[in-house]
Parts: sequence; structure tokens; C-alpha cells
Amino acid sequence: MKLINILQKITKQKILLPFYHTVAEEPLPHIKHLYRMKTVKEFQQDLDFLLQHLEPIDAETLYHFHINQIIPKKPVFHLTFDDGLKEMYEIVAPVLLQKGVPATFFINSGFVDNKALFYRYHASLAIESLKKENKLTNDLKTAILACSYEDKETLFQYFSAQKVINFLNEETPYLTTKQIKTLSNQGFTIGAHSIDHPYFYKVPLAEQLRQTRESLEFVSSIITQKLRLFAFPFTDYKVSKEFFEEIKSDVDVSFGTAGLKNDTIPFNIQRIDVEKNTVKPLKSVLKKKYLKYLGKFLYKHPLTS
Repeated sequence: MKLINILQKITKQKILLPFYHTVAEEPLPHIKHLYRMKTVKEFQQDLDFLLQHLEPIDAETLYHFHINQIIPKKPVFHLTFDDGLKEMYEIVAPVLLQKGVPATFFINSGFVDNKALFYRYHASLAIESLKKENKLTNDLKTAILACSYEDKETLFQYFSAQKVINFLNEETPYLTTKQIKTLSNQGFTIGAHSIDHPYFYKVPLAEQLRQTRESLEFVSSIITQKLRLFAFPFTDYKVSKEFFEEIKSDVDVSFGTAGLKNDTIPFNIQRIDVEKNTVKPLKSVLKKKYLKYLGKFLYKHPLTS
């Protein structure tokens, strides 16, 4: 951690925002073919590491630091979780409460109460089903994973609409409205994550705004909270300045996924994807992020004699 401490002082990046999607003891069928999630033990180890070297802060403190451009005296972190999966209520929140760690949960308004399923989760279920039936080939798996938001209807030929409905009713992968209210009452922050999780840069501006505003309105309709928070589904890559200009009165803070980066949009903050590097210890992931940030900084501001 000494190297990271040195890098924090050099880069002045003392606010870390690791984000996850879920935590589970066993691989979940709707996720297992997309990425490797953290186990409960691994998640607890992440928290122990963070708590040993940084101070946890809540969303309001994060907002205060960011908007006022305050560099905290000690390194701090704020955890966020995307997609509003039920493990937030069943597994993650109890662990966080036990360790005294605040967090923000971002929810998709179209999926709450298990009304519909994220198309990427649909793809993972299709692959899992075909694998069990011994019908899965590498080419077929590649084709299924290549299905986009725009052509997501294609997935029904591999995993039918009725099977999706059955999965939603039987497995209930998402948080319910009641559970979200309980999480809010426990002191956690709730944010919006779009209606149904498209890549923003692939949909028109009008649709980007609809996805943002309707999901924010949904959060406001079920809980009372000071901050209006929005996390981009997938990424804020290629999202126009016009979009940010349009929504600046709708949100207090928006969140991307570009790692350690100073954003040009005053109210937009970048986060660190922990699950892309799940097989590596969190310490290694953070070290890599700091070195990458430092490399970009030195490239733009080369040392001179």
C-alpha cells in the first residue's frame, strides 16, 4: 500500500469510487457468462482492505468534496452498486451495515419489482440454457453475446419470452420497491441507472434524456432523498455535452465508469470497475489505476529539466 499512498500524494486522487454489480456465494446464471462476480468472502476482503487504508464516506460527503473541489486530508472511498439486484438487500447491505460502510445503489426503473430483464442477463440465461441442453457452440455463444440493445429481440429465439417471465417470477433477480425503501431507511443512498440499460451513445439524445429523467423521477416517487444521483448504464463514453447541458438541472451528480479521471463535466464523476479485474486483489487493481492515471498525466505534462 506504500506505493499507492505515494501515488495518491503525487496525483492528488484521494477519492476512490469502486463499483460492483452484485456479490454472491455461487455464480448466478444471468451473470456467470458475462463476468466473474465477487464472492461474499472476496467482497469482505475488499472492504477490510479499503477500511484499513481509507475512510468510508457517504454520498452527501462525496458530493460536498466534489462540487467544492476539496481534496480530503485522508484518502476516502464511496461504494456504488449498479443494476439494483436483490443481493443488495439480501447480502451486500447486511455486510455494509455490519462494517459501517455507506453505499449508493443504482436501480433501473424498468426492472424494479422484476417487471423485465436486462438484455445482457437474458443473453447469459440463453447461454446457460443451451449449455445444459448440450446445444451450445463457441460460434453460437459469440453470436448471443454480440446481441445489442437494438436487436435484443433476437435473444428470444434462444431463451423464450415465457422462460424470461418464469425466471423473473421464480428467481426474482431484482430488488422490489419495498426492499428499496428499506435500504433507503437503513441510510443507503438510491440512485437512477436508466429505465432499461441501453448504451447511451448508441441511442438518440431524446431517448438518453427520457431514460435519465424517467428513472430519476421513479426514484423520487418511491423515496425521499436530498441528492439526485444518476449512473450511466455501461459508460458515459461519447455522450455529448448537449446531453449534460440538458440534464444539469435534473441531477446533482452523474457517474461514469472510466476509472481515475478528472472529468470535464463539473457534476460528472468517474468510478473504478472492480469486477473487470475480479481475479486480481483489489490492491493490484488500484495500483494499476493509479499508475495509468499518472502515466496519462505525465504524457500531457512532461517533466522538463
